[in-house]
Amino acid sequence: MNILLIAFACEPNKGSEEGVGWNWAINLAKKHKVYVITRGQEQEFIEKNSTKEERENIEFFYFEDKAFMHIIDKKIPYGFRIYYKWWQKKIVPIAERIISEYNIDIIHQLTYNEYRTPGKLYEMGIPFVWGPIGGGHEYNPKLKEAYFSVFDVLKEIIRKKMNHWYLREKDVVGALKKASSVIVADPATLSILPKNRVYERLLETAYYSERNEIKNYSELSSSKKIHLLYAGVMQPRKGLKIIFDALGECDFRDFELVMIGEGSERKKLEKLAHKYGMDANVRFTGKLAYDEVNNYYDWADLFLFPSLRDTSGNVILEAMSHGTPVIALNHNGASEMITLECGELIDIKSYKQVKQEFVSLIIKYYKNRELEEQKGLLARKRVEEVYSWERTMCFIDSIYRKAIEEEI
Repeated sequence: MNILLIAFACEPNKGSEEGVGWNWAINLAKKHKVYVITRGQEQEFIEKNSTKEERENIEFFYFEDKAFMHIIDKKIPYGFRIYYKWWQKKIVPIAERIISEYNIDIIHQLTYNEYRTPGKLYEMGIPFVWGPIGGGHEYNPKLKEAYFSVFDVLKEIIRKKMNHWYLREKDVVGALKKASSVIVADPATLSILPKNRVYERLLETAYYSERNEIKNYSELSSSKKIHLLYAGVMQPRKGLKIIFDALGECDFRDFELVMIGEGSERKKLEKLAHKYGMDANVRFTGKLAYDEVNNYYDWADLFLFPSLRDTSGNVILEAMSHGTPVIALNHNGASEMITLECGELIDIKSYKQVKQEFVSLIIKYYKNRELEEQKGLLARKRVEEVYSWERTMCFIDSIYRKAIEEEI
């Protein structure tokens, strides 16, 4: 098949949306000819950080207006979202040229993987696949104390109301009506979508277990302190205040916590660590190269994922692939990715209860070091059996074939 893949975010050796776009492109290209429209700023990273073998069977088309993006992103609230919708409109002529020159069989709108912005290409008269989409997860008032400011809470409340408004937006209505297939990534998004059509279910990401060897648990058990890890952006929606309040308000100090990444919350979290007298227990590394992050997954006894709203979380699969159990809140995509056999899920009843359970679980693993290996091995097995790219590509191939057959 000839696939036109729309991947605004698409970059090798990255997590998040960029990693989703890149990994879909190179895995689709193993069986299909793939034409990718992505941002102009991705060109340098793609050419510098990928091999010819990876790019074989892929042709990239780049579009960017850096001056416009800089103005609108810096000076207008949520300006980046406005720029993204404008970008989707501007790539229509590029898509039309690709369709006319390369006999495209399927148009696949991939990243950004949110239901608010399907773009314009559902109108092309070619089988249109949209997703996996997310973004339907909403603010939980039981966790309002997990935010540093009232302003952050207010933004979440406004976002929740806007979520339902977007379902009436012209392109969303049009794409839901005309798409050959709409794939939904998480239960929260599925719950708010109109019930007048059939949806497929698939996580937007997967993982290459073969890239990592399982960790040596015997080496880890010799450490007196339990090793805790977080990797990702430090933003209000990630709920990182939960970890610091939970550990800071208890007497337990036999832990080392490594925080990998950057973001608007980092300085606040550093101050919170100092306030709780945890400077010696917590280390902020900033952004690290992919290989360095992998080393920390092996170092860690537990990966902490207190996110307040996330479609899924590439880092969950990365941790599980290394055999590191994950502690997460029992909602959004994490509630499906993690089972109690291979990790820990915390039900949300109150902020106090969530904090207490985080600490209780950490101490449970501290006292029983064999538990990490027991659940870690099952975590690795779950990634291999449920979240491999091979499995994901088999699924999407069936979606493509069905879309083409129904068009005929």
